[in-house]
Amino acid sequence: MTARELISTVPILQPSDAGTKALRLMNEYHLTQLPMVVDNKYVALVEEDQIMDLEEPEQLLESLQYNGASRTAIQEGAHLFEALKLFHEFKLCALPVVTKENEYLGIITKDNLLAALAQYNGAKEAGGILALEMDPRDYSLSEIARIAESNDVILLSVNTITDPSGKLEVLLKTNRQELHSLVATYERFNYTIKYIYSEEQEEDLVKKNYDLLMNYISM
Repeated sequence: MTARELISTVPILQPSDAGTKALRLMNEYHLTQLPMVVDNKYVALVEEDQIMDLEEPEQLLESLQYNGASRTAIQEGAHLFEALKLFHEFKLCALPVVTKENEYLGIITKDNLLAALAQYNGAKEAGGILALEMDPRDYSLSEIARIAESNDVILLSVNTITDPSGKLEVLLKTNRQELHSLVATYERFNYTIKYIYSEEQEEDLVKKNYDLLMNYISM
């Protein structure tokens, strides 16, 4: 999924706009950043904090100073993971999308980005989550997938992260709620199970708490 596919349309700002107008639009669209565009060319992201620091809210936006971070943008053909990196690196709530000629196309909002990531990670699909822990040198996606397939389990997504100790956590989103047989197979192949989560487990916990409450009431 490319940056262009994630575009939202929001109002743009111009240097001749007053700070009060920018604040009103930010409040209306629930954003703390809006793009400044001149002659269809992207100039910078205007920050709410910048406007609040003005001596007079009616001052024009042309009086603001912009650094490198505030000129952050993403090319229309970039992958959404690049957008995610920029959102994190520059603490953005909106990311302008531009052409190679710096023509402004629109912005990516956090909501759009999260929705796209949910699709990629299978978050919207029903199924349990299983986390394995291992040394990075022991990681073999082909073997992990083969073991899942041998248990008639489809891996909807696979994500990895290295913790501060250097251990690799491999997060598996599956298409199955019942994961006991899969867990047993991974353990048979000497994989360490860090944690398991499924809606089935959550329902069991709710039922257990309900039964405890009923027993307490009947005492």
